[in-house]
Amino acid sequence: MDIKVDKLLQSYLAAFICSKRLRLLRHSFSEACRKISRKGHHASFYFDLEDPYSYLLLPVIEELEQAFKISFDVHVVAPRDPMYIPDSDALERYALVDAGYQAQAWGLEFPTLIPSQKRLKTDALRILLQPRTTTAEWLQLAKQTMDAYWHGDFPTIHKLLQHNKTLDAFDVAAKLRENTEAFYKSGFYMAASIHYRGEWYWGLDRIYLLRDRLKRFAAQEHQTRLYPDWGRVRVPSRPQDKVDFYFSFRSPYSYIAIARLFKNQTDYPLEHINLKPVLPMVTRGLPVPKAKKMYILQDAARIAHFEDIDFGRVWDPLGKGVAQALAIFHNTPVNQQLAVSYRLMHDIWSQGQDVSSDAYLKLIASEFKLPIDKIHHSKASKSYEHDAETNRKALGRLGLWGVPSFSKGKLVAWGQDRMPLIFEKAF
Repeated sequence: MDIKVDKLLQSYLAAFICSKRLRLLRHSFSEACRKISRKGHHASFYFDLEDPYSYLLLPVIEELEQAFKISFDVHVVAPRDPMYIPDSDALERYALVDAGYQAQAWGLEFPTLIPSQKRLKTDALRILLQPRTTTAEWLQLAKQTMDAYWHGDFPTIHKLLQHNKTLDAFDVAAKLRENTEAFYKSGFYMAASIHYRGEWYWGLDRIYLLRDRLKRFAAQEHQTRLYPDWGRVRVPSRPQDKVDFYFSFRSPYSYIAIARLFKNQTDYPLEHINLKPVLPMVTRGLPVPKAKKMYILQDAARIAHFEDIDFGRVWDPLGKGVAQALAIFHNTPVNQQLAVSYRLMHDIWSQGQDVSSDAYLKLIASEFKLPIDKIHHSKASKSYEHDAETNRKALGRLGLWGVPSFSKGKLVAWGQDRMPLIFEKAF
């Protein structure tokens, strides 16, 4: 099949998969089926003992149960498979810092000093993997167990073992493997996740989407009290520090971040932001498994729709499209970089435009009065790769690998979800 025809078909398929109307119809159909079967609202919670985001999600699970007529079943799983993590060591270090910021924003407890607790792992899993009569009973024990585990509290773990029914130590590995295999077969890969009637919600960052859905279909009995307030986070930055923003033209989350910046320039003054594009992960030798690709596309779509950002008809720019986009950026004056980047990414992620074509280059060069000869020269010489590589190395020195990412002084954050943290403290 012709490559352009193939990409065109992929663009229309992406538009179908990412359709807001389709997603809402799925929600309504799922709710109708639930009512016909006379079942209550029920979700599954996937939990990893060693994951700081799972630790933070525990009190929110309790709150959701109390605020809405919803019950949970709980599945304890193993840490994420390395195939889904480009740099597991860097993620582990970053997650501890990020979880600390999240805890402050949400008003939750999180240990400030993490001791070595590996010796407690099997004992803690014996408690967590043992089935309980009710979710409330499990949550209560899980909170006590997690607090003890993450604080290296041997006496409390041993006390919980003595006073509660637990799984035999010899059965821990098999049960954990069974849970984890079932988890991956379900089509997802990250713990600290909630699965509710066909849709995944990861960590505290997607609770607002789950709440929005529950408010439409579930009876809310009490007002929820846990919401993030990034203004109360104590961060190591100064007002005069500029924000370095690392992004990729092939990243849908980068597009959402760019769209926010472009549409809210009062909140995000351009003179305080340095745009730093990098090459896509796959061209940097970082594989993206199929399940992860699908989740990222659908997750980005629902975030974009929630924020009224155009999204859906995607034309994958990998290869020549990325090269041309980087060459255009390389020859764009600083004061036009955001506008040009937004136009490129809006066309890639919502209009199904082939940004690699000569016709498209002429259109953009004419619209923004860019030097088309210099852009052609940059493409031919690949001079844009030097800047992209410099930005990648700078990103690596920050302890990060993915985009969008931000740094401001000593404050480092990954993902468009952390824009409130970065920019709340920036100006």
